[in-house]
Amino acid sequence: MLLCLPLTGWSAPRVAVSIAPLHGLVSDIMAGVAQPDLIYEGSQSPHSSALSPYQLKILVETDLLIWVGPELETSLARLTQRLSPEAVNLRLHDYDAGMTLHESRESLFEEGGEDAGNHGHDHGDLDPHFWLSMANARVFVRAMTDRLVELDESNADRYRANAEALLAELQALDRQLTDRLAPLTDKPFIVFHDGFQYFERDHRLNALGALVLQPDVPPGPRTVARLVELAKPHDGLCLLHEPQYSDRWLQSMTRSLPNARIAQIDPLGFEQTPGAGHYQALMTQLATDLARCLEQLP
Repeated sequence: MLLCLPLTGWSAPRVAVSIAPLHGLVSDIMAGVAQPDLIYEGSQSPHSSALSPYQLKILVETDLLIWVGPELETSLARLTQRLSPEAVNLRLHDYDAGMTLHESRESLFEEGGEDAGNHGHDHGDLDPHFWLSMANARVFVRAMTDRLVELDESNADRYRANAEALLAELQALDRQLTDRLAPLTDKPFIVFHDGFQYFERDHRLNALGALVLQPDVPPGPRTVARLVELAKPHDGLCLLHEPQYSDRWLQSMTRSLPNARIAQIDPLGFEQTPGAGHYQALMTQLATDLARCLEQLP
């Protein structure tokens, strides 16, 4: 992709980032230079929430848009034509070189497709939650640093120094989370929405399945019944839901699974403060919430 020439007459490019985890990483890179804008805030779901007039204004005025793609930010995908002709539009296939990507799975975690290490740029079946792999997050940091340096050479040294410190922090945090979860890899759990694959694979966790592929489409009775059958041989398991989605389907499963525990996980960081440090707080809380539930199992 051809990037525009470095901006002139600006202290820094105006940057907009779609979701809080990526926004947090970009905020860390840009610390001391400028604060990027966050498009989806609070409890908005990037899968289904419409953009407000204020969010549209951010989109129209930005110099650099960073997002995942139509697989995740459905409403945003329909509005990118409103970007300025001079704006740089970066979605996952523009910065995924070096990432390990996975295809979306069936709701019961049937393996689908090959690991995307040698993928092309057709991501129709891509699981878009790539940031839940900290190895992928480090690739993202390097790619965004390169893009910001190209757009804003006057602040190149600051971007590079911030990125170097951030990469070291992420490396250390990854080791900490691995150590926390290592004793729990045999403990079973079920998630409401299969948006957890990257974290699960990185830490070799024992996910039995998911109720839904698309969080806005309720599960069918056969899916619920099959998951109950998978869970029954276990002495206990965790049923995990996300803060922006109802847990009523998981609640209904507890009638058939009396040893199940319901807990919340937050892979988008809805309950974390946006900005610098958000991603680190998100991943720490995600591991903590999961570990607390799994540690209660027999």
